[in-house]
Amino acid sequence: MTTQPNAERRASMAVAGTPGRPLGRNLRWVIVAVITLLAITNYIDRGNLSVAIPDINRTLGIGPALDGVILSAFVWPYAVMNLPSGWSVDRFGPRLMMIVAVGAWSVVSMITGLMRAVAGFVVVRVLLGVSEAPMFPAAVKAADAWFPRAEKGTAISVFIAGTQVGLAVAGPLATALILALGWPAMFAVTGLLSLVVLVGWIVLYHRPEGHRWLSADELAYIRAGRDSTATPEERDRDVTARAWVGLFRYRATWAMTAGNFALQYLFWFYITWLPGYLEKAQGFSISRAGFLSALPYIAGTAGVLLGGRISDVLIRRGLGRLDSRRYTIALGAALTGIVLLVTAFTTGAALALALLTAGMFTYSLSSAPIWTLSTDVAGSPRYIGSIGSIQNFGGFLGGACAPLVTGFAVATLGGFGVALTITGILALISALMYAVVLRRTLPF
Repeated sequence: MTTQPNAERRASMAVAGTPGRPLGRNLRWVIVAVITLLAITNYIDRGNLSVAIPDINRTLGIGPALDGVILSAFVWPYAVMNLPSGWSVDRFGPRLMMIVAVGAWSVVSMITGLMRAVAGFVVVRVLLGVSEAPMFPAAVKAADAWFPRAEKGTAISVFIAGTQVGLAVAGPLATALILALGWPAMFAVTGLLSLVVLVGWIVLYHRPEGHRWLSADELAYIRAGRDSTATPEERDRDVTARAWVGLFRYRATWAMTAGNFALQYLFWFYITWLPGYLEKAQGFSISRAGFLSALPYIAGTAGVLLGGRISDVLIRRGLGRLDSRRYTIALGAALTGIVLLVTAFTTGAALALALLTAGMFTYSLSSAPIWTLSTDVAGSPRYIGSIGSIQNFGGFLGGACAPLVTGFAVATLGGFGVALTITGILALISALMYAVVLRRTLPF
């Protein structure tokens, strides 16, 4: 049997009206690679201060009581700025907003090394939260423009996995730079890394229509899998502030916001309290707890990639797009809730670490579908950035509450068992929000 020549095969597919996956160079995956590098540098720049805090305390005489003030100054501005950032991405497009965001956070990171007082560190952390807020709404909007519906989950999972890589890399990289150059220079170097990757974004990212390096085959493949035939300019035309406010009238918006509040509470419990839990509740040494706390994030990277893939496979097998995403999210949240409730009553250190690692893996199954969900719920592509950022706003409110509630529970309510129980119950509530309450897309 002979193989059909490439040109004939593409021609036959075009006649059938269903362009096949393009052969040869696939520019859309190169763009995802650049977004992934931006996601990694994003998490390095937001995590490097926690590594430098001990050296900053010794150099400047800042007491540990003020460390929490400095470290938490990022979260609230980031959460609040997600709301206008999503509208800005929808209104002005992902290319411009990504340039503004990365350029701004890179400069902020570099000038952090110049600070010599608590007030200065608080100001730069606030500015970092403001400047980083457009990153992921812009990334998801770009993925929607460049990928057919059956590949969006996988594409988004790749750069969301970059956040886990950034968490794993931030500590060793910042430590090495501090030892070699000192903490002020460390901030300059990590900020410069983001600027270098930004050059790649500026060169590579444009809308698919009219992109000089995009083949006709790949453009046809992307267009065939889109949910709307409108041009990007037509999609953005009606993105007004009034229309954005109107998004809060719908149950889907509130279900996603509440569901992500609970899930991100869980994630920030890991980020802020995992080493302390391993040390105080399970008896690991400080150095060993710091090393072992990387294991859940390694498992989480695999979970992110698998979750995006699962939701895409479900679509290809005939399940609706909304159901494919929300059921994958609910599955990950429910499994994580069960794991954390079991962990709350576990006494063995090795078993507790294994369960927490499994919990981060199951949680991460939801990470890519949560962001992809905004492309499915929005109803119209013009509102993708807005819906994604509103959901992320709810998530970071949960993230801001997690360290405070956990600290209170550990100090006054009976320790980490109570804190883990609260976190597990919230994960189960999140599963209900996505599986039961979120049932329809927005009606436009």
